Amino acid sequence: MTTTHVDGYLRHIMAVCAEDRSGSVADYIPELARVDPDGYGLSLCVHDGHVYSEGDGVVGFTIQSISKALTYALLLTRIGRDEVDAKIGVEPSGEAFNEISVDDNRRPKNPMINAGAIMATSLLLPPVRDVDQATVDRVYGELVEFYSACAGRRLTLDEDVYRSEAQTGSRNRAIAYMLDSFGVLDTDPEAALDLYYRQCSLLVTTVDLSVIGATFANGGLNPRTGRQVLAQEVAQRVLSVMTTCGMYDGAGDWVSSVGLPAKSGVGGGILAILPGQLGIGVYSPRLDRHGNSVRGIDTCRHLSTDLGLHMFNLTRESRVTIRSVYDITEFEVSEDWTERERGYLRTCRERVRVYELQGDLTFSGAEAAMRRLSDDIDDYDVAIVDISRIGVVDPVARTMVLTFKHTLDERGQAGLVVDPDRVMRDSVERHRNDQLAPDLLAPQALRGFDPTLPHVHSTMEAAVTDAEAFLLKRRLGEGDVFGG
Repeated sequence: MTTTHVDGYLRHIMAVCAEDRSGSVADYIPELARVDPDGYGLSLCVHDGHVYSEGDGVVGFTIQSISKALTYALLLTRIGRDEVDAKIGVEPSGEAFNEISVDDNRRPKNPMINAGAIMATSLLLPPVRDVDQATVDRVYGELVEFYSACAGRRLTLDEDVYRSEAQTGSRNRAIAYMLDSFGVLDTDPEAALDLYYRQCSLLVTTVDLSVIGATFANGGLNPRTGRQVLAQEVAQRVLSVMTTCGMYDGAGDWVSSVGLPAKSGVGGGILAILPGQLGIGVYSPRLDRHGNSVRGIDTCRHLSTDLGLHMFNLTRESRVTIRSVYDITEFEVSEDWTERERGYLRTCRERVRVYELQGDLTFSGAEAAMRRLSDDIDDYDVAIVDISRIGVVDPVARTMVLTFKHTLDERGQAGLVVDPDRVMRDSVERHRNDQLAPDLLAPQALRGFDPTLPHVHSTMEAAVTDAEAFLLKRRLGEGDVFGG
């Protein structure tokens, strides 16, 4: 079924990316040096909360710098954009994540580098020089509540990593006291550092990251819980800063080649987001020289390129791809059949279901539509997919539709397409030599695929007649013979 097709694709790219064993785990934090360097998980959460997950998708790892995006969102929610902007810039630094970096006004250049993140955590604390532990604990509890609301489940702390970071975080301590010496830190530096180390040491999975991503993609609405966790304008602001600053000094290459707002962490995680559509979580702890997951970057590049997820991939994508669903009761039985055959066909009109699609069909829309057909698969014998209101069918979406037809064939059912404007046919002809779809999504479905597209019709009436022929043929195959 469709779920298997998407999962199969995720497994395929993981197999390709797993061959790269370059990079090394973060060893400057002793506890992180102990993780399995070959751990690898990938999860994708679409706009309605459905999650696809492969590999080590439920293995916990510390969120590390991915937390910066969440704390920035919480801070914007708490004190507002103007006050945050007065303290933290939004310009790319072009420097390493742990660089001691400020602008001409002695503000950290953005909230995605350590200096900006420590400033952000400090602004959650009261502006006093002596912050007691009870206050830090209270603010930390509020922070965990917010993170957990974004993830859709209660997150917990990795105590060992927290202690390890606190004991070895000399550079972060230097950053905090530098900000304090500039007179821009209004609270106790040690309290800000304690809060920062704790937020970085929260345990997440790639499933959590994908749900967090989908929450931001949906304008702050968690699709799994239905809870509005943050305002749409806050989500927009965070996604903007993630786009330009989230991948540190590798941000420019990331935006041009992957084109997704993203945030990485030295624990091996990457959070990537396609606004309005989905969230991605990847985990692989081998890091490149920028501190980003080697396999994670490669995985996201495959997802973006192969599935057309670049945010500047301009289409008229509609979230509600299925316009209408109905059976063929309203259509008269064809005059082509004998009276007995027509009598039989009148008894099973509800076993033919029509799905009208609309908009431009890319991966996100095709995934939602084919998953609906998959969920309903026991409720019909023939599915007619009407794409007469579809403007563009990209290669991956085309393959998903045709692969689902193949799935129905294997189950003894039938999948038909209504394509009056030759959208599907033109897509096949344009991409006749495109190896992406057959190789990655459905090798068995399209190997030797007939480019004339049997069971693709120019009118609904022709599709209904074809559906009737299928029902009659299957009835005859069960031993019945229709007389004249």
